[in-house]
Amino acid sequence: MPKGYIIGHITVTDPEPYKEYVARDTPILLSYGARPLVRGGQAEVVEGTANERHVVFEFDSYDTALKAYHDPDYQDVAKIRRDNATSAIMVAEGNDEDLPEPAGEAPLGYLIAHVTVNDPEAYKPYVDGNTPIMRGFGARYIVRGGRAEVLEGELGARHVVIAYPSYDAAKAAYHDPAYQDLVKIRQAHSEGTLILVEGAA
Repeated sequence: MPKGYIIGHITVTDPEPYKEYVARDTPILLSYGARPLVRGGQAEVVEGTANERHVVFEFDSYDTALKAYHDPDYQDVAKIRRDNATSAIMVAEGNDEDLPEPAGEAPLGYLIAHVTVNDPEAYKPYVDGNTPIMRGFGARYIVRGGRAEVLEGELGARHVVIAYPSYDAAKAAYHDPAYQDLVKIRQAHSEGTLILVEGAA
């Protein structure tokens, strides 16, 4: 069964009350078996616009991730976040690939993408061409298409999360000249946001 993920992008507007949200939301998510993959850490929005803070929690299934989000206790705590931050939150179905082995002591790195494709046929060469390049940097596609539901805010129609052995590997893959050639195809036939982010330690 594919895993499920809660993916969030957050800009905190009032840090002091927001601390209560952070303290109270984690135990609720952990009670559903959540594993924090991304939680803060260095990040760079390389295309589009996004909030400042990024989180990815992994669950045993898509349904479990949805249940965690809709848990009444979590929704009660989420009011604190909504009052003290702007957020885009979604649940996505996993791609059934395991995480890569980390490169040394560094945490994993991730590329999170939210894209709306305007011309699927013209976009296809990008999809076909990018995978071999990303694999060369140790990529594992943990979210790639599949079921998804945007629960708060606005995000693209297609969602991808790629895990790398390190943040440096994620950056190198994105900036690879062969990949940047393919980016021109994606940008010509879609709109979206791409974020490079360091994983949780």
